[in-house]
Amino acid sequence: MERAGGSGSVGDDDYLVLPPASSQDGLDLCRPLPSSRYSGGGGAVASLEQELLDRAELHQQQHDAAGGGADRRKRRAMKNRESAERSRARKQAYLQELEQEVRLLRAENAALRDQCHELKAAAAEAEEAAAAAAAAAKKKKKPTIQRTSSATF
Repeated sequence: MERAGGSGSVGDDDYLVLPPASSQDGLDLCRPLPSSRYSGGGGAVASLEQELLDRAELHQQQHDAAGGGADRRKRRAMKNRESAERSRARKQAYLQELEQEVRLLRAENAALRDQCHELKAAAAEAEEAAAAAAAAAKKKKKPTIQRTSSATF
């Protein structure tokens, strides 16, 4: 590791330069060092350098253990694509099932409406027949008792 800035004096423009790291690392390894850390003497710079080295080493270990991030990302993207495809297929099947159910319910509704109209018409006819029978019964004369000469005199 080397210090950029040229001179041996420590100032606000000094940077610690580490070996290049990829942008996906998520670590800011080339950052300006605050001047307050330099005020304590050389020990603060050494501890900061050591912290950066430790971070870089840890990150490298994690990257090596992961087996390469690009392959993992590709596998994850492929799985995500397959999952999305399955999800779309499930949604399509669900929609087709709902459409079929709507068709069946509409047919059943139409049949029940027809049955309802038929029952209402039959009830109206029965009511008319009952009213006509009642009117005919009213018009019929009451039987009266009449005298007849049935006896011989």
